[in-house]
Amino acid sequence: MHISIAGVEELTDPKSNLRYNAYIIHINGTFHCSVRFSQLHQLHEKLKREYGMGCLEKFPPKAFFYKKPEECLERRYLLQKWLQRIAQQQLIVNGTTFQTFLLNAQKEVQRGPEEDVELEVYLANGKKVSVNIASTDQSEDVLETVCAFIELPAPLTYYFGLYLVDDLDGKVIIRKLQDFESPFISLMRAEPHQKVQLRKAYYNIQYDGRLVKDPTALNLLYIETIADIKNGFIKPSTDAQAQLDDLRSKRERKAYLTLARKQPGYGYRNFGVSTSNWPEENAKVTVTLGNPGNGAAAIVLQDTTDKTEHTFYVQRMRCWRTYTVEEGVEMEFEYLLEAEGEKQKMEWIKTLSQQTIHCAMCLQFLVEEMVRENQRKSFKTPSDREGKFKPRRQSNAPPDMSFLTSDGNNNTAEGDGDAQPAFKISVTLSDLMAKVKADEAEEYESTDVTIEQAAANGFNSALDLEDTDDDPRANFAAMAGL
Repeated sequence: MHISIAGVEELTDPKSNLRYNAYIIHINGTFHCSVRFSQLHQLHEKLKREYGMGCLEKFPPKAFFYKKPEECLERRYLLQKWLQRIAQQQLIVNGTTFQTFLLNAQKEVQRGPEEDVELEVYLANGKKVSVNIASTDQSEDVLETVCAFIELPAPLTYYFGLYLVDDLDGKVIIRKLQDFESPFISLMRAEPHQKVQLRKAYYNIQYDGRLVKDPTALNLLYIETIADIKNGFIKPSTDAQAQLDDLRSKRERKAYLTLARKQPGYGYRNFGVSTSNWPEENAKVTVTLGNPGNGAAAIVLQDTTDKTEHTFYVQRMRCWRTYTVEEGVEMEFEYLLEAEGEKQKMEWIKTLSQQTIHCAMCLQFLVEEMVRENQRKSFKTPSDREGKFKPRRQSNAPPDMSFLTSDGNNNTAEGDGDAQPAFKISVTLSDLMAKVKADEAEEYESTDVTIEQAAANGFNSALDLEDTDDDPRANFAAMAGL
């Protein structure tokens, strides 16, 4: 977590009409909230009781008299130092006390009552789902609501996450929305063209094998992979691209993903062009981060001039940090370099770009995933949360599942050939009764046939499908060509 105090503003208490200073807190490069000194002091006391003073920086003393914002530079510096010490300790950051403080502080910034709202969440193919939520619902609440709405199995919920993106193509991802914030409030304070998007949140591509067994998860991976190829993040060879186009035209999603997994760049997050001190000072490189499995998680710096790739494995990193410089936010990691005929040495590798903070966050999430794997812990599920949030019942119409099977923004996906016409099925009551009578007249032993069963038989005969799975979503997948 990159946290800073970007400034101090003078406000007036509407009840007492007294002036006070509010400290403007930025988290991961964006405005999060404004809080008073007394609120931070209360948080300090709670954390001190819960974790002990040894985990915290010394809190600045109270002032006896009011100071103007320009006179609070030293206090602002000390408070920022105090917050950054907290941000370095995942035990505190992930704890209920700190998470609740940040969420409540953001709610206060809204300066309005909690209300029912509709939030649009986009997918990698530009389609969207609209869900009814409370304006103050936190990120995990919204994620569980969206996943339940599109009928993604609950155990697969946290393989995905909500991201704030700069465009619907997903070429520029600003950051992952975390649980100490409300997606609705964060979106209200974002730029008008920015959107909330549902994307996969894991890094080890070996997890793909778990998701392709479910038709909804399979489709989510499929459309995201197509978008990554369009954006140039995955770079298939000419022959491989031809095979991928052929598989896409045939709607063979599993085979498409199997082949895409073998292409350069699959599973890597792309952070655009960055300025780096490697291989030389002020070098222009493209930064990517990924985990193909088998201990090969790495940051890759590709020289924009000669396309040479320099791979830095996560397991050889000792630490990393972010800090503010005049040009923006810089990230550096200490890496154990291999030197032929020389003693190995540690070197600081630096990168600086507009997506530095997002890159540092992704590195943090990747390492947490690796630690969880080493400890043989399972993926988080909705039932693991305190209070076990239950997604609210949606008042709008059930989701049109065709948005998941569409490859792109148009009705006919590019490269898919002739679009297959939608099936229109009509079953009348007389047809159903005739079907029942016909079944009763059969020479073999008759059985009770309900209208629902007869309707199902009518659907299957109209589509000429062989139903071998009791899962209705799997039946839908068969209609979609999965």
